[in-house]
Amino acid sequence: MTRRLTTATFTGLLTLNAAACFSQQQTPLNPSVTQAKPTPDVTSADDVSPLDQRPQPWRRRPEPILSARTTTQDWCRIVCYSPHVIHHDGRFHMWYLGTSEASRSNNIVMGYAESDDGFSWQAHPDNPVLTSDDIPWGQIIQTPFVMFDPSAQQFRMWFVSGAGVTKDASGKKIVVNDQQLGYATSPDGVSWSVQDQPLYKSGRSPSIVREAPHRYRMWMGSKPDFDVASGGLYGNIYEFHSVDGLSWIRSEQPTLRPVAPARSVVYPFVIRQGDTWHMWHGCHVDGGRFELFCATSKDGTNWDVDHKRPAFPAAKGKQRFDSRYTSTPCIVRLKNRLLLYYSARDWQTEYIDGSGQKRRDGAGVYSHIGVAELLLNK
Repeated sequence: MTRRLTTATFTGLLTLNAAACFSQQQTPLNPSVTQAKPTPDVTSADDVSPLDQRPQPWRRRPEPILSARTTTQDWCRIVCYSPHVIHHDGRFHMWYLGTSEASRSNNIVMGYAESDDGFSWQAHPDNPVLTSDDIPWGQIIQTPFVMFDPSAQQFRMWFVSGAGVTKDASGKKIVVNDQQLGYATSPDGVSWSVQDQPLYKSGRSPSIVREAPHRYRMWMGSKPDFDVASGGLYGNIYEFHSVDGLSWIRSEQPTLRPVAPARSVVYPFVIRQGDTWHMWHGCHVDGGRFELFCATSKDGTNWDVDHKRPAFPAAKGKQRFDSRYTSTPCIVRLKNRLLLYYSARDWQTEYIDGSGQKRRDGAGVYSHIGVAELLLNK
């Protein structure tokens, strides 16, 4: 049973003066992104960190770990995507999205699964665990990001909701793109208490790092102009700061924009490895594909990016489940290795919708969730 939290519950937290806390600390953001120095175009090298190679030497699994085409659950038989995974208390926990309505439905809901090894997953029998009925201010559920707070002994989730995307009669022009940042908490990852108001007016795919008890950083797609329907939500990633993870201040300029030949930047996921920040993110590229790239930074604010060579490209050919889209990255850090969880599309464009009608989506359908492994230099 999902509970809703009232705004009054957060009054004490929201009265913290985030602006005063970070106005002295925030580094001015560059208004445009510079092209990174070329990285070795190799798959392995003793003298080059795996994270610096392009493509990065991820070892892919041959089949998806979850798929709309093989699921036994009724809620995600068309779309199954956007995994967020954490390793907590000796187990892997995944929150992921799906629908059995249509490939471009605003009726997206959230499921939950667990795993002992990160590769074989057991979906929760009571899925979905979060639907639009649980969100007083939104319909869709998109791009969840979850962390476990040991001080509060609870899971904290930032996600995107709103009215979703509406197009005109031609089906080509976006007239509404309402995607806002929401927040929820849970004692077990299944039963969620949702705040009754959004945290931020425009957002897509939050990635959050808690640097200290009262210092949070977030990277998220956001519209430069809130009043424009499309508004560049898929072409501008901003940096945000907060003292509590609830009240956020956005940078004046985007911290990442697409550099040719990339045509978009979306779905950031940020970690700090050693003294370098890494931001995996997705871009539309030539040939109807969508692939993952990785920007680097020494401060998490000023980023170098090479959009000519992906870090995790779509698989070659047209046979694999991830041969068209590799998307929505989520990185899990373990001892001497990383796991990459991602959404995937193949080249199948036709499907049967929830009403039994034959439909076609020319860009393919987000039907699969994959995982890959990267061994780090000791």
